[in-house]
Amino acid sequence: MLSNIPARILKRAPASAQSRGRASQGIFSRLQYLFALQSAAPARTQAAGPARISLYTCLAHSRPGISRLAKRIKLTARGMLHYQVTQHWLSYWNATPMRAQLAAATPRLLQKIYRPYQSLRLQDRRERLNLLVNHYDFIYQQGLAPLVLRASAAPVSLGGFSGKSGTVYEIRLASVATLDREGELTLMLCCDRQLLFSIAFTFHRDSSMPCIGIGCLQGPRGSDTQEQVRRATRDMFGLRPKSLMLRLVREIGQAYGCKKLILVGNQNRVLFHQVRTGKVLANYDDFWQEVGASARPDGDYQLRCDDIAQPDLATIPSHKRSEARRRIALTEQAVQAALNGFCAHPL
Repeated sequence: MLSNIPARILKRAPASAQSRGRASQGIFSRLQYLFALQSAAPARTQAAGPARISLYTCLAHSRPGISRLAKRIKLTARGMLHYQVTQHWLSYWNATPMRAQLAAATPRLLQKIYRPYQSLRLQDRRERLNLLVNHYDFIYQQGLAPLVLRASAAPVSLGGFSGKSGTVYEIRLASVATLDREGELTLMLCCDRQLLFSIAFTFHRDSSMPCIGIGCLQGPRGSDTQEQVRRATRDMFGLRPKSLMLRLVREIGQAYGCKKLILVGNQNRVLFHQVRTGKVLANYDDFWQEVGASARPDGDYQLRCDDIAQPDLATIPSHKRSEARRRIALTEQAVQAALNGFCAHPL
């Protein structure tokens, strides 16, 4: 019933009420645009291409019941309260069949403009809208849409490399499905098919400059997480998994013309409440400063990705240079695997 509220109101309204002005009818017709169900589209339109995207596309994977009804009510209220932003958002996804296909495959992304996303510095819904539109414009311009569409269904393997023990590490890419409040894309490092580390990022623009926003850097889960990280660090010649993940995103940014990384600070994390109450312990600020990032006035950090310095072996003690060379070689192998995985999926 919620999906047809505007139509039902128009049908039941008396003639005197309908004659009060065209403004009311205009409001109802606009609401129909926001909330029209895909099934309401004519059969010939569905046959010609993807069904029209609406806010209720978000519920495509929800089970029927009270929970789904509550979500419909919430979506209805949000769409009415923030009509203009919602209209622009839906218009973007309905502009081309490929966009509609991606939105239908990842319906949760349609709700992102209403919730804290990537960094709490993005307080305004229009800011979040612009950031997300910039990301997907970049994806289409760079020919990455087929890769992102595949990654929205299941993580895509980009490539892998071996540690000194012979253990194989795999680099995977997921879209929207994981860490979806912190970024549109998630790069994952897996060992023995188990997730070891992940990093969530989004392509966008900052002061008209192409860049990457990083909203999350997450380690493994379980009772022996620290031991897993230590074991992987030893196996990668002293290279920490989180350092590798940041380097991979930095290299991807450089390959696609991005000038800098914007790294979310502790106070701007979308999980700030969990950080403050001790449920999330990772200290991003310390790590960002350790890798040479500079603090921004808005509480985030930034790091250039178009000027990646190569390690200077002369500054490393002679008895550690052999391991350093192997660490550098392993890093380059991982970088090439990730970049080749991206480049192997053109339009």
